Amino acid sequence: PARIYDIIIAMNKNIKILDCTLRDGGYTNDWNFGEKNISEIIKNLAKSGIEYIECGYLNQTKYSSNKTIFDSIQNLEKFITNNSPKYTLMINYGEYDINSIPNCTNNNIGFRVVFRKNDAQNALDYCKKLKEKGYPIFINPMVTDRYSEEELLSIISKTNEIMPVAFSIVDSFGVLSEDKLLELFYLSDKALNKNIALGFHSHNNLQLSFSNSKALISASTNRELIIDSTVYGIGRGAGNLCTELITQYLNETYNTNYDLSPIIEIINDQINLIPKTWGYSVPYYFAAINHCHPNYAKYLIDKKFVWVK
Repeated sequence: PARIYDIIIAMNKNIKILDCTLRDGGYTNDWNFGEKNISEIIKNLAKSGIEYIECGYLNQTKYSSNKTIFDSIQNLEKFITNNSPKYTLMINYGEYDINSIPNCTNNNIGFRVVFRKNDAQNALDYCKKLKEKGYPIFINPMVTDRYSEEELLSIISKTNEIMPVAFSIVDSFGVLSEDKLLELFYLSDKALNKNIALGFHSHNNLQLSFSNSKALISASTNRELIIDSTVYGIGRGAGNLCTELITQYLNETYNTNYDLSPIIEIINDQINLIPKTWGYSVPYYFAAINHCHPNYAKYLIDKKFVWVK
């Protein structure tokens, strides 16, 4: 009976993974993964069954095929050989002129737009224009916990008008407790159009990414839930939720069928080539508990600041 109950629960879950190794992981190596490695990472993530692959940033800087900062969708398309997953590029609002983006010709590639609180209204107008151009859109308000309930509901109301693929809770500083995360989840779940997926992007400053993701998955119902992760947790500062851990958990608990072998290949063949500068550290812990941007911690680390007991 217990097993039957687990299967029924699993059938009611609609959980997907968005791997952002090539975007968030780029903070560790200036996005210089190398052309061959970029291709191999995308290929193996697709083989693993990951539903969404974030391939880097869209940014109007000089393009290099060795980096995951793209100046056009066309320069991304040459890396895509498998149409099974969906692909995204992240746009930091204000860094790419909307008029330089052509109408969509490949709806397998979408944009995740991230923005600061004081840019919210203009950023949502930007998202609306991208949607009108035909692109799948993902809306990511940075430091979501800094919005009041009224402000968050206002953002969600405008999001419902746009009808993006997903709206995300973004734990930019890696500081959300489980209780606060679930509070944001239930508020968002109630207000968000049921056809819009709810996402969660976490940072691991307090080592809560995995436990918070498990709590969110357990709390979710029929709404599509998209969990962000990176291979080996690679990312700025303390890093992110590990793709290999969350996929293993989903396989064992919710009967998903992610293939972990290609993910382990990425760790062995690409990630292990990068000096490991991410992971738990006291400076990033202090940044989190003081609700500070991780760049402050990086500044102190670079200055070889001595932590005094």
